[in-house]
Amino acid sequence: MFQFKQVFLFILMIKFITPENNFPQILTKTYNQTSNLTSTAILTCHVLDLDEHHVTWFKFDPLTSSLHPLAVGKELFITDKRYSISSYSTSTRDSYWSLEIYQLNLSDEGTYLCKIANRRASVSISIYLHIQIPMFLFPPYLYVEPGTNVKLNCSILIDNNNNNNEAFSSTINWHFISNQYNKTKPNDVHTRKILLNNSLTSSLIIQHAQTYHSGIWTCVYKRQRRTTKLIVEKDVLQRQRISALLSNNSNRRYSLLNFLFFILLINYCNKLFFI
Repeated sequence: MFQFKQVFLFILMIKFITPENNFPQILTKTYNQTSNLTSTAILTCHVLDLDEHHVTWFKFDPLTSSLHPLAVGKELFITDKRYSISSYSTSTRDSYWSLEIYQLNLSDEGTYLCKIANRRASVSISIYLHIQIPMFLFPPYLYVEPGTNVKLNCSILIDNNNNNNEAFSSTINWHFISNQYNKTKPNDVHTRKILLNNSLTSSLIIQHAQTYHSGIWTCVYKRQRRTTKLIVEKDVLQRQRISALLSNNSNRRYSLLNFLFFILLINYCNKLFFI
């Protein structure tokens, strides 16, 4: 009788301990991800030994310090059609589960949780999604003569959900790094901001650019920055014409050499086959 009780207890121990030892693992580590506004974000969890368990997705609400469930398995808990769940397996043990968010807006930024849990155990990782506003600076490289009026345009795409007042209050800052020969602060520089449709453009305008305006100009918006190099020099156009002329002459000489080589090759072939 005593042995029967021992066997029974041993079976119970196997029943309760084994599932925990075989509990799924999330091989993906906690990470940050940056995606552009209006693009698609794909947040992925690499899972080992999922078996009959389910991957659950949450979003953390910093205002209430609570988690809002988004999906369990492939079943969505939200009505927003921009969200979907995809999955695939690469082996009997490995599977990949992704939360996909289309047409990203600024409100999608935040911390997401990939979690697997039952009554006895749980594993999870967090993914911070940063929404980046597309930013462009034109031109990226500029040569001008002294006295030329220069205009650099830095543009960002504004979220459609923002009203015009909020969009126009966005700030694009400009910074200047002078070249090694010039440590003075340039003057005759001002900026102008224009909001057109969903694009906010900050223009850096230099009246009658001088050599001390040469250097690196950078526009900055939040965590993003774009850089252009401005060179103000005398006789730039003349040097460009000379460079183009030399390049053309070089091409002509190269073409002439090719032509002479072709003639010599024909003569050689005639002698070789008709001797």
